[in-house]
Amino acid sequence: MAFPSPALDYEEQRISLDAKCIVRSASTYIVRCSESHWKAGIMSGAYLVVDDSAITPCDGSIVVATVQSEFRVLRYKTMPKPQKEEIDQPGKKHSLLDDVEDDGVFGVATWILNDARSGEFDDVPVM
Repeated sequence: MAFPSPALDYEEQRISLDAKCIVRSASTYIVRCSESHWKAGIMSGAYLVVDDSAITPCDGSIVVATVQSEFRVLRYKTMPKPQKEEIDQPGKKHSLLDDVEDDGVFGVATWILNDARSGEFDDVPVM
């Protein structure tokens, strides 16, 4: 008859990115960003976990939105009125009312998954 190992008390659960990053699987998408957004910490080729219905964007949220029928990664601002702005060019704003049928927020980015092997942010002192 064998005794149980004392190490069984210290056994840890496996890490699941699905359990950590995705709250509602029916309304969550993983999209790939085609360009870098330095100020938001997004490298070219990064994966964004985007929730399209369950989360309401707040001031400063990173969102995936449509601008002239094209999906873009933008920052959502609420002051002085709800609008979207370019992440790296805060002066370039897109009103939410420019084109009512096309110009809207698709979803809110909840996680940013970068490939750390590229070293793209090595020379940026704030990162």
